[in-house]
Amino acid sequence: PVTPSPSRGAASVSFDLPRAGRVRLDLHDVRGRLVRTLVDTPRAAGTHVARWDGRDAAGTPVAAGVYFLRIEAAGETRSGRIALLR
Repeated sequence: PVTPSPSRGAASVSFDLPRAGRVRLDLHDVRGRLVRTLVDTPRAAGTHVARWDGRDAAGTPVAAGVYFLRIEAAGETRSGRIALLR
């Protein structure tokens, strides 16, 4: 889950891993363009939290709108969304 959503700037993404392994968590805009990679590292099994500060990979605040999260871990891919308000 993403909290809060909608967000006014910062949000947290929680995810559980059944076993240790590499995790990649990307944020995309509505056109499918990569905005920022939030996680791209090995992680232990268990619950984790990634934070997004409402900025792109260059550190620039992004526009208000809907953004899509894509997480790849443990051989699975999941997606979600977050609404950003300004």
